[in-house]
Amino acid sequence: MPRILALIVLLSGLLTAPLSHAVDVPPLTDLRADLAEAGERNIPVLVLFHTHGCGYCHYVMEDHLQPMVLSGQYVDRALLRQINVGDNDVLVDQDGREVEAGDFARRMKVRFFPTVLILGPDARVLAEPLIGVANIDLYGTQLEYALQEAEAQLR
Repeated sequence: MPRILALIVLLSGLLTAPLSHAVDVPPLTDLRADLAEAGERNIPVLVLFHTHGCGYCHYVMEDHLQPMVLSGQYVDRALLRQINVGDNDVLVDQDGREVEAGDFARRMKVRFFPTVLILGPDARVLAEPLIGVANIDLYGTQLEYALQEAEAQLR
């Protein structure tokens, strides 16, 4: 009986754990390759620029981008990527050059976090950037609208 009870407690914990923790939004490591793939598939590249300790960045990642990846419904709509500007990791830019994350963010005119840019295969921004989170209740709608705007530009 104690084993069965322990198993029930273990399974209930697994079933109630948030699923968004089971998936990661791929990091932006090679923009040139991502843009080439986006061009072949005629979809945009959605990039979240974020930093450590940013509560709204965490919100956008946990409540929007991770569920978008987990749902599988965005596979044919956009390449989803994220870049932690505070890490200063090196990535390959659209020209094939290595650049630090912070320098890349500055080049893309990202000054506040979180910022979501939706890029076309030519690295052009296709929709109004989502800068910060003005209203948590409307953010999902704003993100969907920006993605639809980008998709319309690619048609």
